[in-house]
Amino acid sequence: MEDAEVSPVPIVEFDIVNYVYPAHATVPQTATSADAIPAQQAALDAISFTVEPGEFLAVIGANGSGKSTLAKHINALLKPQSGRVLTVGLDTSEPELAFEIRSHAGMVFQNPDNQMVTSIVADDVAFGPENLAVPHDEIASRVDDALDAVKMTDFALRNPAHLSGGQKQRICIAGVLAMRPDVLILDEPGAMLDARGRRGIRRIVRELNKGGMTVILITHFMEEAMLAGRVLVISEGRNMLEGAPIEVFAHKELLRACRLDVPFSLLLAEELCARGIKVPELVSPKELREVLLCLHSKA
Repeated sequence: MEDAEVSPVPIVEFDIVNYVYPAHATVPQTATSADAIPAQQAALDAISFTVEPGEFLAVIGANGSGKSTLAKHINALLKPQSGRVLTVGLDTSEPELAFEIRSHAGMVFQNPDNQMVTSIVADDVAFGPENLAVPHDEIASRVDDALDAVKMTDFALRNPAHLSGGQKQRICIAGVLAMRPDVLILDEPGAMLDARGRRGIRRIVRELNKGGMTVILITHFMEEAMLAGRVLVISEGRNMLEGAPIEVFAHKELLRACRLDVPFSLLLAEELCARGIKVPELVSPKELREVLLCLHSKA
């Protein structure tokens, strides 16, 4: 008799998680005042979901919806007041596991300047592995691999202070990759970047996921969420909707009620359909581009 196939353990598991900021709470340094959650409001309200190995999950929500609070629970920066969070099977409520959890769950924040610790790019990327007591020779190899993954090898000896915002954010991602995490968590990585910088980060994140990296992207850019395999919508700390991007963005009224926009590509497809131009209503940006190019060639 053959052994039954064993299902992989989820990389991340939230089980009815609740969290309320205390009355004296202040805005975390990694968050902007616009993203602050009012004291004593439920930042997370009975949130439950899982992330499987190799997944690309986008978490979307309006300012103050609890996105960043959710992200900080994954690597034990915050601990649930009730419910349970497991990261690679480890309970984030156990203080003695915090260091190990953070070695498995790498996090990149909004402002890259807050994550830079040295004046040389390669040294900055090496900082994390050094704190994990990785042997020196292996650190050098990890730094090379991480910089190559984010297309920043030629900048290894540069001063991070002289780089663009997008380049700095790539270095921050490289610093996390050098620790060889099981899951990469990006908390609004494009919030402080221009459109070009955001496009660069999107390309890097997609390539990392295609290479097998589990990715959790916290974002308020709907076009970024369209690139994920699955989208989780939260509002006022609650899980409102979950599914493939095309399925989630079909619920336009619910999204608007959650103070979220619908991706421009879907709005454009909707307008074209209203004008008698046959376009699938739930078209992806890539598919819409192909449709428009086809229409243009026939004009």
